[in-house]
Amino acid sequence: MTITIHADDITINCGDGPSVSAPTALRREELSKLTCATVLPEEISSFAWLDRQMACAKGILPAGKSITHLGVPVSSEARGNAITGESRLAVYSVTGGLIAETGNDNKLFTGTGWRFSPLATPLTAESEDRVIWLTALVPTYDVRQPALAVTSPVFAFPNLYNVNGTRTFTHPDLTQLPTDVGGDYPPLNMVVCVVGTDLSTDQQ
Repeated sequence: MTITIHADDITINCGDGPSVSAPTALRREELSKLTCATVLPEEISSFAWLDRQMACAKGILPAGKSITHLGVPVSSEARGNAITGESRLAVYSVTGGLIAETGNDNKLFTGTGWRFSPLATPLTAESEDRVIWLTALVPTYDVRQPALAVTSPVFAFPNLYNVNGTRTFTHPDLTQLPTDVGGDYPPLNMVVCVVGTDLSTDQQ
């Protein structure tokens, strides 16, 4: 048996038979049954209390993968009523345009653990990997804000997705999702964990 390695491809020759390429390796997201993430669950290092604001970070949506639901891990639930702002998760294109969002889910941040909400319109698969922005919009609660799982500080994790360019930013005091996030926003020194998954019946 001869094993030949060419860059990222491994070819195995067994006797006189045809060459067979090794199967495509699983992406780390798939091990957690996710299609994309700003940070993977094992990269979560702390939590942060988020006042009314939008938190946004980049992720990679692999070729052939779609998103039906977005989720966030909540370390400590919000308490009281949401008095200003909406509770939403969203996907923006790499150029900043809003391409998918969940409904205004007033229970999204009011429990702990993984909290998921369906996209109003699922984000369909494409033939190539694409960089996207995953976003959490947190309202103001009259008793206590939620604490979301994060990776912090950003500079301690140089190999996070899409290491080129700004990775994470915020916009304080937003009550609704903007139609575009291509402007100048304050940077965050942490990455809020937002994930996407495909819960359609043909994927289960």
